[in-house]
Amino acid sequence: MPVDGTTTFRAAMASDADAIADLLTASWQESYAALLPAELLQRQLPGLHRAMWRTHFGAPRPGVVLLAEAADGLRGFCATWLDGGEAYVDYLHLRPGLRGGGLGRLLLGRAVAAVMAQGATHAALTIIEGNDGALRFYERLGGLAGAAYDAVLHGVPTRYRRIAWPDAGTMVSAC
Repeated sequence: MPVDGTTTFRAAMASDADAIADLLTASWQESYAALLPAELLQRQLPGLHRAMWRTHFGAPRPGVVLLAEAADGLRGFCATWLDGGEAYVDYLHLRPGLRGGGLGRLLLGRAVAAVMAQGATHAALTIIEGNDGALRFYERLGGLAGAAYDAVLHGVPTRYRRIAWPDAGTMVSAC
């Protein structure tokens, strides 16, 4: 269904795996250049992301991978999994250069609403600590940020922060 006359939304299929992986890699390279090692972003991620998305579509998790497309190709995607009663937003990424126009908010709201229809009542996601733009974006949508914690991402020690919505409907309404 068109949003602005040019963007349409649809559920992803296995044939979309490489396009999703390529967009994800480009988004990470732009968003995390100051937060993650260049070796990981430039050399390792393209192959890791392609393998990950091909594997996902071989045995999909419960939830939705929602795409935003236009004549110029894939503009963004949101992958949200149903984990018990939680809509866990694993990925929300836009093609570089498309932030700030409302597309991310539309994708997020539609994906979480789809997972709510599958039974989710609350929502959450995790961001890399230092991704201040993402933190502000999610807080504007009513997300409650937890304390930062340490973990490992593709062999790289990384700090994360969980953001939660006790009522997923609150997030959807804010989107």
